[in-house]
Amino acid sequence: LPYTASLLDALELFMFHRLLAFPVVDAEGRIVGIIDVDLFTRELTDLAQAEESDDIFQIIGVHLTAIRQASVAGAFVRRLPWLGCNIAGGLACALLGGVFQQTLERVVVLALFIPVVLALAESVSMQSLSLTLQLHEPWVMTWSKWFRLFWREGLIGVLLGAGCGAMVALVAWVWQGSSPLALTLLASIGGSVTWSAMLGLSMPIALRAMQRDPKVAAGPVTLALVDTSTLTMYLALAAWLLA
Repeated sequence: LPYTASLLDALELFMFHRLLAFPVVDAEGRIVGIIDVDLFTRELTDLAQAEESDDIFQIIGVHLTAIRQASVAGAFVRRLPWLGCNIAGGLACALLGGVFQQTLERVVVLALFIPVVLALAESVSMQSLSLTLQLHEPWVMTWSKWFRLFWREGLIGVLLGAGCGAMVALVAWVWQGSSPLALTLLASIGGSVTWSAMLGLSMPIALRAMQRDPKVAAGPVTLALVDTSTLTMYLALAAWLLA
């Protein structure tokens, strides 16, 4: 490898020739050093970490590279629109609380479990969303492959919902001694976690069909939909079972 070669030249040699090291020579062909495969592996690791970091930030609605290079005003403009999804979801949840105000006033303990119910549904939806985005071009999969993936994630969601719902319901029953409350938590957590897993899987596909970047848009949109649907399910079941 000539001493005037660039880092890219060295990386290409490692890739094409699969050797562990190359001598570095001067203009007259004399060895002036050695470059080994550690350089190649370090560069690949740094690249993978950079891509992974960017993917993580895109899920919450921002491009890491763009945000780092943007001015304060530019970063504000890029980050604000997707926070609108969270604002809309939060306001929708507040309106739902108003619709079911009588139920919450009659059974105050319901409000204590709202953070648990929402957190479980949000966590499962983000797990499913992250796994879907890791797939290689999931939006060009055949219908049969998509159905198998959807079925598998649905079964996982059912098991997760049943397990989490049973644990929270048991705590509520021991704490409050109320079987209807425990049943409400079991049913709402089981249903919302299953639904959230399906939603996290489906949202990237739907956004791609609408010509939107699923990595950037899926996270905020999914969280807003999960919050509103989960709270609706929880309070509706409570109004029915605890009437």
